[in-house]
Amino acid sequence: MTKVMIVDDDRALTVALSVRLSAGGFDVRTSHSAHEAVARVLHERPDVILLDVDMPGYTGPEFHQFLQLTERARGIPVVYMTGHDTEGNRRTAIDPGAATFLTKPFEIPHLLSVLREAARRSSCRGVGTVPAADVLAAG
Repeated sequence: MTKVMIVDDDRALTVALSVRLSAGGFDVRTSHSAHEAVARVLHERPDVILLDVDMPGYTGPEFHQFLQLTERARGIPVVYMTGHDTEGNRRTAIDPGAATFLTKPFEIPHLLSVLREAARRSSCRGVGTVPAADVLAAG
C-alpha cells in the first residue's frame, strides 16, 4: 500500500483528504506544519508527500529544499498543492523538482491518479523527484 504524507496547515482539509485517500487505497499520514513533518518524514519515509505551498513557518518549497539535502528523504516525490496558483508559486515548486503541482480545489480522482503515478515513477526509477519536464498541470 502506498504511504502518503499530507503536509498542510488546514486541518479540515487534511482530515477530508485523509478520508478520501484512505478510501482510495492509500496509507495516509498527516502533519500540519513543515516543522512537524520533518521528524515524521525521516522516521516513516512516505512514498509520496502531498505538500501545501503556503504554510506558516517553513513554506512548502523551503521544506522541500530541506528534504533534497537530507539523504533519507531525498528520493521522496513531492506533489504540491495550493489555493494560490501563480507563476511564482509554480516556479518555486518546480525548481526543487516537484513531481506535480495542483491547484485547489481539485478533483479527487485526479489527485488519486497523480499520487499513484508519482509513486510509480519513483519506484521505477529508484529515486524520488520527477524532472520538471514531467510536471503535470491540474485540469
